[in-house]
Amino acid sequence: MANSSPLRGLVWEWKQYLQERGHQTRASRNPDVLLSRNGRGLRYRWIFLYSPDPTRSLTAIEHEQIRRELRRSAKMGQQAYVVVKFDLPVCKVVAVPAARAAKTRRLRSDRGGIPWDW
Repeated sequence: MANSSPLRGLVWEWKQYLQERGHQTRASRNPDVLLSRNGRGLRYRWIFLYSPDPTRSLTAIEHEQIRRELRRSAKMGQQAYVVVKFDLPVCKVVAVPAARAAKTRRLRSDRGGIPWDW
């Protein structure tokens, strides 16, 4: 998962987004992963990707990293999600269960998402 400025910005923005919704957040060993716990005590692992285009093709390395984070989330009792920020056609963020993302070749911005104008 690339060490890019838009990705770092997304992690920070998502952290603020979660905190506004009552989550307690903390960093993971991986800078592209954020851990959180909501007000009901449910635990989450957020895995971040960025795409300037409307689709994001996952590489073999990214698939392996997602599967590794899935194993870690299972050990820790967390729900894992892949969060992708798309810049086109409009800026939006799509959160997909990591188990589903690990089985797909590409993630698309045309299926749901949150308009993102941070």
